[in-house]
Amino acid sequence: MFSFSPRTQAVLLFMGIFALGLVCGTIVERKFLRSLSPLGPPGARGRPYDYNRMIDRMGQDLDLSDEQKGAVRAAFQEYRREIDTVRRQIGEDMRSQEQKLREKLKTILTPEQFAKFEEKNRRQGFRGRGGGRRGPPGDRPPGSRRGPP
Repeated sequence: MFSFSPRTQAVLLFMGIFALGLVCGTIVERKFLRSLSPLGPPGARGRPYDYNRMIDRMGQDLDLSDEQKGAVRAAFQEYRREIDTVRRQIGEDMRSQEQKLREKLKTILTPEQFAKFEEKNRRQGFRGRGGGRRGPPGDRPPGSRRGPP
């Protein structure tokens, strides 16, 4: 049979436990956690959530009549339109605030510093590496890090 050193055995054991945890975590997330929210999970990577599938599931789970399904579908369509309007407005407000910040930074930074700031933001997006779902925490400026450098 195979004879592994204690170090190799420990590494293999660690990798096995990690893989098992990954599989179990995925199963728990897909089977249980997604069903906890009444509105279901958000769409993945910007794709809209499939409300039709959720409404069909609600119909089965709650034994909805066809009339109720139609009313639920209409309620979700109205919800989606209103949420899309809110998202657009928030996006416009955020762009306006980002522009105000840029104008203020332009008066604080040297032209070279501001050019470097703008270049970094062109490459990473205004909100940093994470893709921009969150703004900077507290009143720390974009790109700052926690703790000492």
